[in-house]
Amino acid sequence: MQVHRDLEQLPEFRNAVITIGTFDGVHLGHRHILRQLEQAATACNGEKVIVTFDPHPREVLAPEKAPVHLLTTLDEKVKLPALQGIDHLVVVPFTKEFSQLSATEYLEAFLIKRFNPHTIIIGYDHRFGHNREGDWLCWKWSNTSSASNCWKFRSRWCMI
Repeated sequence: MQVHRDLEQLPEFRNAVITIGTFDGVHLGHRHILRQLEQAATACNGEKVIVTFDPHPREVLAPEKAPVHLLTTLDEKVKLPALQGIDHLVVVPFTKEFSQLSATEYLEAFLIKRFNPHTIIIGYDHRFGHNREGDWLCWKWSNTSSASNCWKFRSRWCMI
């Protein structure tokens, strides 16, 4: 697994199949998403990409509630057996400025520009953009989205 910490130095991904989250520990829901990531990447001859954030977004957005008690540190996360077989782990520096991106800016300037995703796989409660204004429908119906597939899981077992 290649670990990328500099967004300006990302490679050009081949048919990127991405999932986004903190992946603090890898519970059953995460494992299900990772299996779907594997299957989708195999189907399109793509690369499996996990996008995660450091520091944890709550540490930036609600420092009064810090510290956030994580199950694994970033260094431990890289070594998790469940993440072996992932092609790329992209660690996004989560800053106040990054948190101000609108849902549209997050899609266009961050995800599409930097990853050119073939498929996006997200959990049922994934939200993005300033004040968590974006959700999976924003991706699915975005005219700017280059992703040919956006999969959302209603629960850890059901896929739409």
